[in-house]
Amino acid sequence: MLTNRDDIIEGCKKQDPKSQEALYKTCYTGMIKLCTRYARDADEAASLFNEGMLKVFNTLHQYQGRGDWMGWVRRIMVNTCIDHLRKQAKFNHQPLEIVSGDNNAIDPDIYNRLSASDVMRLLQELPRNTALVFNLFVLDGFKHEEIGQMLGIAIGTSKWHLNEARRLLKHKLDTLLKKEIYSNAI
Repeated sequence: MLTNRDDIIEGCKKQDPKSQEALYKTCYTGMIKLCTRYARDADEAASLFNEGMLKVFNTLHQYQGRGDWMGWVRRIMVNTCIDHLRKQAKFNHQPLEIVSGDNNAIDPDIYNRLSASDVMRLLQELPRNTALVFNLFVLDGFKHEEIGQMLGIAIGTSKWHLNEARRLLKHKLDTLLKKEIYSNAI
């Protein structure tokens, strides 16, 4: 099996199936996690990953070997997820409501009780557009201006979705914590 990244990339540029398989497997672990954050279920995540990898293979000739390789792939995957979600949903342009920080406070003890699967489930329960903005801002580090440009929404709408995600996640975390406390008390 091919292991040198540069050899794999050159092989992919020449349409070599073994190189393509090696690249697919190399990217899978990190990028399927990224796709899962944007998807509603494992099937949709796999579909997003495959669509993103197809774009990687089709645009590989544009990669010049400068910069972080996985950063280049990651950018393609994020854009693939955004394009997919943009096709499915229309954003409701909401006025920005200022919410005090106290309303978003979460009992720090809950973090000790959450698993990664609990967090993923809570994120997947958010409304689609709200989850998209939350992922882009919190997990991928985009600024509201960038999110607005990518999604074709106003900066205020991006901020509203982030605020709404925080509010909903706080409520879901509080509910989860109360259920756990109640079940442990019995």
